[in-house]
Amino acid sequence: MKASTCAIALISALSGVALAGSPPPQNKLPGGIRVPSVTKHAVDRVLPVDQAADDLNPEIRGITAPAATGAAATALPMTFHGGKVLAATTQVRLIFAGPNWANATFAGTKISGLAKFFGSYSNSPYAKTASEYTGSNGKVSALIGYQGYTAPSTKSVSLDGRNINSVVTAACTEYRSGTFKADTSGNQYIVAYTDMARPSTVGYCGYHTAASCSGQIVQVAFLWNLDGDAGCSAQDTTTGNSQGLAALANVTAHEVQETISDPLLNAWYDATNAENGDKCAWSYGHTSILFGVSKFKVQSEWSNAAYTSGKGYKNLSGQAGCIDGY
Repeated sequence: MKASTCAIALISALSGVALAGSPPPQNKLPGGIRVPSVTKHAVDRVLPVDQAADDLNPEIRGITAPAATGAAATALPMTFHGGKVLAATTQVRLIFAGPNWANATFAGTKISGLAKFFGSYSNSPYAKTASEYTGSNGKVSALIGYQGYTAPSTKSVSLDGRNINSVVTAACTEYRSGTFKADTSGNQYIVAYTDMARPSTVGYCGYHTAASCSGQIVQVAFLWNLDGDAGCSAQDTTTGNSQGLAALANVTAHEVQETISDPLLNAWYDATNAENGDKCAWSYGHTSILFGVSKFKVQSEWSNAAYTSGKGYKNLSGQAGCIDGY
């Protein structure tokens, strides 16, 4: 795809964490709450590679996991497709987009909580859940270099995740600001948190992709404001974190682990296009995991090794291949 006049081009499809299914949230929630009549769990949304600049609501193709009937459905291992992984320290910077983030009541503990989350993420047991995967450029690294965030301002613009180009434009603008530690290997990662609530017609909580910013590959993730969003809630009742922070931390963990193991969507995924986060979406080995001195409830991640050895936790399809490092 030819770069736009802003020198920005999407270079991969998008992958994200989706809702647990199409029924209304009160009938079916993620986090292990399922109604008997629902047999399939939508684990991913993948958007087409090429997006027109004015395409605000791109067509979404849902990926569903096998339905477990009686005994657990046959697990599909993730296989290698020849691409690169993030094999060096991933330099992470956060964007809090939209005027509401400058409001202390709206922000609450979300900004400080996510700073604590990323500040203690590097080389943690959870970060190491993807360390078994190797790409064409080496083995996945569990090292994260947290580089802070752009201070919220009443003048900042809310990001609408349906407009992928606006998300990428914001990420590339941040990249060009010079706040990043120099890196030319594509390990620069910008996570954009919007103050916009997830629209009722949108079936995903967040996604990750990659962009070319003036010729430099930059990893990008987007997350909606998930305050009061039952469909994307982590159902956290033990850590003391607010519902909004708990939801963002859980979806963020999903996107980070998918990004480092499948940054350009051509490295590690299974026959249904499900990445390591997708295969264990809304599946938890523990009610909380310690990151530094802070606890967060985050989903497990798929491990081929754990499934083969029979040592993993079960996902929502009953397949025991999920781990959280603890």
